[in-house]
Amino acid sequence: MRPHRTRHNPRKKFWRGKCIAKIERERQESKCRGFFYSLVRQQGDTIPNINGLEVIAQIALGLAGFSGVMIALARSSGGFNPPERFRLRALIYASFGAMFLAIVPFAVFGGPWPESTSWRLVGVVMTVYTAAGLLFLPPAAYRLRHDHPESFPLPLVVILFGTHVCTFLLALVVLFGLSEYRASAYTMALILLLVHGAIAFVRVLFHRRD
Repeated sequence: MRPHRTRHNPRKKFWRGKCIAKIERERQESKCRGFFYSLVRQQGDTIPNINGLEVIAQIALGLAGFSGVMIALARSSGGFNPPERFRLRALIYASFGAMFLAIVPFAVFGGPWPESTSWRLVGVVMTVYTAAGLLFLPPAAYRLRHDHPESFPLPLVVILFGTHVCTFLLALVVLFGLSEYRASAYTMALILLLVHGAIAFVRVLFHRRD
């Protein structure tokens, strides 16, 4: 009696290989999406995401280090003109603000007080800081626009003003608990600070002299 031999179907083997490759590709894509989504996704949305805050603090630290290098270079090149000084102030405000606000939850949450008190503390700190930026930076940019219109085009001023307003509104959400997703609002406010810092970074790097 002849032993039974299994016949291999090349077409079936081909489609099986394609399915395995597709599953592996989707798995890798889900890992990439999960990394960026972790910046705003919270654990139960009751406390800020620690991993996301660490990433934001590291990026902000890099921007803050760049601002220190620019100050050191300015001492040997005659200093900054008014538009450059404003860009550097905006860079320092955004970078140090994002770094400081990303560190605050590490000291506040987990204390002997209730979680609601922790949210009030971080909300007060963020609201005060973003309110200061909203009151000083956009008006200064508008005043400089009259003397240096080529350095402060209207779309750029509108974008800067919009980021400040959105950051301040998110800080109010965190302070007063206007949404159940206050942890996501806190992280999004930090991301907007990084966006503001990135704009200032590009302007300082590529518009050294007007």
